[in-house]
Amino acid sequence: MSLKYDPDASLVDATWIAVFLSERDVAGQIPLNFITTSAVSLRAACFGKNVYDRNSAGKCISNLLELGYRRFVVDLYWSVEGRSWNFCPVTIPNEAPVVTLSSTTTSSATATPTSSSTTTVDAAQGTATVISDSSGSRIYELGPYQCSDNLYLSDMIDVFLDFFKATTSQLNVYTRFISFNLHAASSAEAPSRPAAKVSGTDLPTISERIDNIIDDRLYHYIYTPSQLADERSNLNESWYKVDDGYKPITEYFTIHEDEDGIQSTPDGWPCTKYIQLAEEERLLLEYGSIDPQMEDYTLANDNDIIFPPEYLTATTPLSIRDDEIETGCFYNTEAFKVSEVNSSWAVSNSLPMPVGSNRTQFLGELAGMVTNVTACGLTPLINSTILNSTADNDYDPYRNATLSAAWAWAIGEPRDSEVTDNINEPSGDRCAVMDLSLNGHWRVVDCDQPLRRGACRVDNDPFTWTISDAESSYPDAYDHGCPENTSLGVPRTALENTYLYRFASDRSSAGGGMDPASADPQMREIWLDFNSRHIASCWVSGGPDAQCPYASDPHQLQKRAVLVAAIAGIVICIITALTLFVKCNTNRRNSRRSKRVIQGWEYEGVPS
Repeated sequence: MSLKYDPDASLVDATWIAVFLSERDVAGQIPLNFITTSAVSLRAACFGKNVYDRNSAGKCISNLLELGYRRFVVDLYWSVEGRSWNFCPVTIPNEAPVVTLSSTTTSSATATPTSSSTTTVDAAQGTATVISDSSGSRIYELGPYQCSDNLYLSDMIDVFLDFFKATTSQLNVYTRFISFNLHAASSAEAPSRPAAKVSGTDLPTISERIDNIIDDRLYHYIYTPSQLADERSNLNESWYKVDDGYKPITEYFTIHEDEDGIQSTPDGWPCTKYIQLAEEERLLLEYGSIDPQMEDYTLANDNDIIFPPEYLTATTPLSIRDDEIETGCFYNTEAFKVSEVNSSWAVSNSLPMPVGSNRTQFLGELAGMVTNVTACGLTPLINSTILNSTADNDYDPYRNATLSAAWAWAIGEPRDSEVTDNINEPSGDRCAVMDLSLNGHWRVVDCDQPLRRGACRVDNDPFTWTISDAESSYPDAYDHGCPENTSLGVPRTALENTYLYRFASDRSSAGGGMDPASADPQMREIWLDFNSRHIASCWVSGGPDAQCPYASDPHQLQKRAVLVAAIAGIVICIITALTLFVKCNTNRRNSRRSKRVIQGWEYEGVPS
């Protein structure tokens, strides 16, 4: 039986759904490679105790998806004997019987299953202990590892496929990334030793290759390397051929134009709105590290759907002391161009786990570290088991980490984002401000009072900002509050937000009229071009009259889609019926004119 997407209930509340959605939308036109997100290693989050149980793995992956993790680092082990890609680092011997036993014995005979039983059985290359848990599933103890005998790459694919099918509205579609680290499985005879090199006929066949296994189930959702190359070669017929709202912001990549006016790019990437909404794709795959034992596994054939090693990841070493980033941060007081601040695909190396004296302090320190890494323009990678707990048993530490990677809103914001009974009725005239007293995070305020200065983007540059001199309401700030060659803007990435926050903070320290410590909102808050004036849970930029592009309630959106489809079906049926009626009527009239008498018989139309 295939694994299903089956997360624990109520992992994320309504406010955090609004956080994820608003951050996705504000960054919707930023190229994929410059968007920070949350990343997690399955080995750490799901198998941190060296227990590779199939049912627990399905629950763990489901929880991580539901919690909003976007990047997954997956360690796969090729089992020569089993001819399969497994999560378990050790090959389970083929001759180990699939049984559950009631007592410890050296016999391979079957006995009555119990909730806690073990047995040691003879195997082709060594011994394996079969452990029966309370659910009756079979787990083999192989040295330091405990492994189900049927936990394969295909099981993770099943969970992702079920997840994609369960999340299809514009409000819950997000891009996911998977990076595969390839290893060879050790033998059961020496589970703690490095595996032997895999070569020749021991290598995966064509049908056993990772790309073919994934292609069978997920191809419809995958944005491929060949697709990227084709689109880069002619932007006029790809990224520029869609609605303006789906086009990537060109300040983030290089553009060449030939004599025929055809534009291309050697380094650009599409934005999330283009991939998710225009192309309806949701998954990018790459290879990560490849062990020397698997170096003969050629990757050239896989490039149809899987990017080359570390093509979507630029691991950045960090030096962290007392939660502060000493080296590795992409914020630079002397650099303001994307070419100078190249955070493309930047992912942190393993974050050091805090040393908090208790759970609350530990999680607080971890949250602060993740927040700081994100503000520096990197995706923080959770590569250690948090509090010695896996996400299927204790998901709260992993929720704490992924929510801390949200870079825009302050804790508890945006307030009042729950969907109302009337989805077209906003809960208030709500606009976003950056609050300098909250380290540059955002809050929800009334759009008119009190008056504030505005955050003005200079010449459309991602990292160049100024602050308006005049204090005004949000509508006035948008219409005419910013100086010439600037416009009211909103940070679209964590690094853009850091540049604005640091600029405003430096202005306050230089006596520029801002004061993070002031009780007066006018002195510490700045208007952003981000509002929710029309629908409570939908945040948009583009001024006070910008409209929400979709309904605020996913269920309402689905109902509308069904209703539209039903109405369309009814209309088609009516048109078809009318067409048939008219055609039949015409044929009847024509038949009267075409009756002919041949040898005393009447024929309708032309005789055969």
